[in-house]
Amino acid sequence: MARLSHLLSTPELGLRLVQAGAGDPDLSWVSTTELLDLGAYLDGGELVLTTGLALEEDDPRWHDFVASLGRARVAAIGFGVGVAHSRIPRPLVAAASAYRVALVEVPPPTPFIAVSKAVAALLEADELSAAHRALQAHRELFVGGQNPAATIATLAQATGRRIAALRADGSLLAGSSGLATGSDLGAHAERIPLDAAGTVLVVAGSDPLSPDARALLAAGAMALGIELRSAGGEQDRERERWERLTALLLGHGGSAPAEGGIASARVLDPSMRLPERVRAIAVAGGAEALSDWRRSPRTGLERLVASPDGDGGIGGWQLCPDDESALGAAVGAAVSAGLEAVVGRPAPLARAATSARSAAAAFAARPPLAAGEAQTPRVRWVDREEPVFEALLAGGADLPDLAAAVLGPLATAVDAEAQELRRTARVLLAHHGQRQPAAAELRIHRNTLRDRLARIEQLTGRSFGDADDRSELWFALRIEALTREPSRPPIEPTE
Repeated sequence: MARLSHLLSTPELGLRLVQAGAGDPDLSWVSTTELLDLGAYLDGGELVLTTGLALEEDDPRWHDFVASLGRARVAAIGFGVGVAHSRIPRPLVAAASAYRVALVEVPPPTPFIAVSKAVAALLEADELSAAHRALQAHRELFVGGQNPAATIATLAQATGRRIAALRADGSLLAGSSGLATGSDLGAHAERIPLDAAGTVLVVAGSDPLSPDARALLAAGAMALGIELRSAGGEQDRERERWERLTALLLGHGGSAPAEGGIASARVLDPSMRLPERVRAIAVAGGAEALSDWRRSPRTGLERLVASPDGDGGIGGWQLCPDDESALGAAVGAAVSAGLEAVVGRPAPLARAATSARSAAAAFAARPPLAAGEAQTPRVRWVDREEPVFEALLAGGADLPDLAAAVLGPLATAVDAEAQELRRTARVLLAHHGQRQPAAAELRIHRNTLRDRLARIEQLTGRSFGDADDRSELWFALRIEALTREPSRPPIEPTE
């Protein structure tokens, strides 16, 4: 900016500061007047030149003259001596001191036009300097591939404002020095959208920006948008590489053996330690929720995410170490995104496809929502919900405990209702799930059979519409019949 000190330091003018004002004011223009009240015609920042032709030396109206200019926020008063007054009137000096308006003496050899030309030269030089700084800032914005932090620093330095880039959730992506959060910018900050993801450029301050600063901010917003899109493109390419790797490990589309995927993982991230055993997690939900889940920031083994292999309702896959902490985080992230998750049984990394098949089968056989049941994210664990089959796979199981895990309250209850429900389940399963012959053997109405089956499903958490659940119930009832203690009542009432 062109300042009063710059004008005073121009030697050929011979100006002398008689009374200092508030700081070193910026000069916006020069106005020459002999009017007593010029304030209504000024914008602020002017150097007002006068010879005091309209007032005597001891006129009390000097006070009103300065008061009017002070209210107009002029930069200074320049008094030309040797025309109407041989020296600056004392009342004028006193009023300038009282209103803290700078007062400058213009000596007789210096015409007012020379002062005006000097101020114009200073303003022109300042504009050229500002244009040069803006050009340099534009070059820094678009040359050299800056990152968001460097771009923000360039904008803050060039505009003199506190600036930050905020993500859609309000977190700080990058900010000028000293900013910890976006809230530090104040309530009057201006917001400029940067991308479709909701990232914004926030500029602090309520004072209007200069045209150069406004143009620079527009260019900076454009540069930031390009940088964000470029970073997003690289993230997309990185995500695609990990998706292809995960598809290899899962055996999608008849891809190469999993050993090839393991070798590829070591190439993608040599420092990553691959787990010995994994679980495949199938997720499903709305398209937007699935997209957000797939594009969420991930590191390490969390990046083992793949698109679905064909139809069937599964919206995506994730391979996760068979570790409670990692599984809890993966399942929690899916549920937080509003997705349903089915966790496959554990398997060696080289046989991850077997875990995926167990999850896909459980997903296809999952029970439908009951009438009136709200759609909420559900989590199913294949091995935890099918203990009989898992025990057969693992070996060495305690059979009575196994039956109790499936039958739930029906395994321990000895009352007439429990015996009746167990017999109903056995008869229905013996008739391969056909309700009419089962009702005939039980000598009950079909509606009564329906009510009993609903009660069994409620107590056991198993569905007669699920083939795996029917098998588990049949095995459990047979195990209980073969292993029950003699002191316990018979499983079904005698007729």
